[in-house]
This record gives sequence, structure tokens and C-alpha cells, in this order.
Amino acid sequence: MRRRFALAVLMTTLCLLCACGGKETDPLRAPMDFRTRLLAEQGCSFVLEARAQSGDRLWALGLDCRLDETGDGAVTVLAPESIAGITALLRDGSRSLRYEELCLGLGTLPGTELAPAAAPGQLVRAWSEAWIASAGADETGLLVCYEADPLQIRTWFDPAGLPLRAEIFSEGSLCFSGEIRNFAWKSERTNEAVEENLG
Repeated sequence: MRRRFALAVLMTTLCLLCACGGKETDPLRAPMDFRTRLLAEQGCSFVLEARAQSGDRLWALGLDCRLDETGDGAVTVLAPESIAGITALLRDGSRSLRYEELCLGLGTLPGTELAPAAAPGQLVRAWSEAWIASAGADETGLLVCYEADPLQIRTWFDPAGLPLRAEIFSEGSLCFSGEIRNFAWKSERTNEAVEENLG
């Protein structure tokens, strides 16, 4: 009788442990799934409501970002109004920055040679290829930390696995942060453009 009872308790415990283990998810799965889709889609677009440190000045910027999976593409300034409409063209993984017409005199992020308008390219580049140093839930979502030497990039993902917020650190100091809005895959943008052309 005791043996049967002990066996029943043991089996119940094992079942409960298995059930609990089945509910746990690997925190690396979301950023890896996101990376896989980003590479497959060959890029994405999003609006970044950003704050960038440059010298002793803090810039509040609205940036419309249309980038491929390597971080190359176009970043158009939406705000502040005084420089709205200026577009930065990112090439070579954001190491090369060119403006279509006017040049932005925003300087560079502290401890880097990175212009604030090139920062979104660094985010996409980290998402697609940087080493994932850690991943885990916090009070605002899934926090993923990327090492993109010499930068450290943190990104928060929503339950659907899309980026919500990002921060760039240089030498341990925060130099760029932004809220990510209107995220779309490259194919979704292409489909929207085709639908608009068809009227």
C-alpha cells in the first residue's frame, strides 16, 4: 500500500514538473525568430522617436527609417520641424553617411564616430548579426542585449516579437535611445506600394 502511494506521489510530481517545463520558453527564441524573419524579409521600416546625446547637447528626433537587413537604406528626419525632410543615406553598415541635399550638423554620439541619423542602421545591424549577450523578461517586455563592439545595444520586444524600444550604449554610457513605432517588414511596405499604385 505504501509503495503504491509513494509511486502515485512520484508520478504526480513528475507530471507536474513536465507540465511546468513545457510552459517555459527560451528567451532567445524571440530574438532569433525576429533575426530569421529580418534576414528573410531583407529589411524593415519603422519610426523612431529618439533622444541622442551629442557633445553637451541632447537632441529629440523623429526619424522615419527604411533599412535593409544590413542597416543600409534611408533615414528621413520628421522632427524637429526646423530640419524635417532631410534624408540621410546609410551605406556599408551605417559606416558611410550621405545626405541628399542639406547636411545635418548634429555631431556624433559620445565615444563613437556615429552620427545620430546613422544610429537606426546600427540597431538593424545588431538585430541581424550581433552577438546576443543576454535575453530575459523585465517589467516592460523581453529585453535583449546585443554586443556590437564597441557598442552595446538593448532592445525591448513586445509579445508578438517586434521591437518596442532600443538603447545604444558606448563605453557603458547611454548615448541614444528611442521608442519604435509603426514597425513593418519590407514585404509589407512593398505590398502597400503596389496597392496604392493599383488605386
